[in-house]
Amino acid sequence: MPTYRFQAYTAAGQSRRGRREAPTAKALREQLLAEGLYPRELHAVGGGSRLSAAQRALLYRELAALLDAGIPLDRSLQLLAEGAAVEAAAEPLARVRDEVREGRRLSQALKESAMGIRGDEEAVLLAGESSGTLAKVCVSLADLLERESEVGEQLKSALTYPLLVCVLAGGVLALVVGFLLPVYEKLLGGLGKDLPLLTEAVLSFGRALRHPLGFTLAMLPLAGLAWLIWKLIREPEQILPRKRFSLPFLGGLFAAMSRARFARTLSLLLEGGVRLPEAVEISGRATGSPWLTDLANALAERIRQGARIGEGLQDVPVLGTELSGWMKAGEQTGTLHELLLHAARAEERAWDRGVKRSLSLIEPLLIVGVGVMILVVALAILLPMLRINSQLSS
Repeated sequence: MPTYRFQAYTAAGQSRRGRREAPTAKALREQLLAEGLYPRELHAVGGGSRLSAAQRALLYRELAALLDAGIPLDRSLQLLAEGAAVEAAAEPLARVRDEVREGRRLSQALKESAMGIRGDEEAVLLAGESSGTLAKVCVSLADLLERESEVGEQLKSALTYPLLVCVLAGGVLALVVGFLLPVYEKLLGGLGKDLPLLTEAVLSFGRALRHPLGFTLAMLPLAGLAWLIWKLIREPEQILPRKRFSLPFLGGLFAAMSRARFARTLSLLLEGGVRLPEAVEISGRATGSPWLTDLANALAERIRQGARIGEGLQDVPVLGTELSGWMKAGEQTGTLHELLLHAARAEERAWDRGVKRSLSLIEPLLIVGVGVMILVVALAILLPMLRINSQLSS
């Protein structure tokens, strides 16, 4: 049944707003009139926008609280839609509620909504639905997204000053290239002296940058970097699905997060009674990497043929390097899901340490880069003057 957003007035002129289900807009209008409300606007629910990590964390935490209170899933979604703390989530939540009532899984309905639910979130939600621990996995997702949001805020704070310095340096460089270098080039040309190699290089760069084609070519790397950052934010699982785990600095972070998601999801599924092969397949999807998902599917097939997960995981890159020992110990002691939870927490701590270490390096690297750029331009300008002064003195 569709949901409508309405605005109506009472006989005393008081405004009323809300959302209600009705077969048609006409039926809702008649229902409101029967209640003594005079409708002014009726709009079918639709649209919506992507939610940030912090907003999705709030959504999952509220849903977990409602489910823990014993409220059915469709009713919980109804309450979230009616009193959404995030306005952008109200209309998509109403559609998700309708789809859940029609028999669809929550994980699938959320993934196809306009709220920006990632593939790894869908897999973890599916794990909760499969194991009967939906409220628990919602809390886990909220914790994960809150950590990611905190990292984003730390990154913004760490980059504010260096980016300001870069902007100012870029303005100074534009002034030097656009106005100072042409005048300086004419002055040096009138002296008829040979110029140092560094000065020739900077002058040639300035001439190229002042040309429309040269300026366009210089902007292409910046545009490529902006596109890469946009893709990393919008579709992180599509960026270098395999090579990203071997990137300097970042590769270890990607690997630690993938291992943490795999171990935590697998622990939840096993605790909920899901069979090991199916649990491994869903956990592979939770890593957010298509490459690791394929490897997890192959591992699940080996388990169906009689292989032990601890031995089979040894051959899986990224995951097996740290998790196979936990798996073997868990198989021997019969506490696989408990040890997997410990492994997930250890990997999350490793991820936190790596993020803090990387953030501490970004600011000095940016400042050093700006300093080197200014030093090169300053030397290019000063070297000819020093050479001329030396020649005049001799």
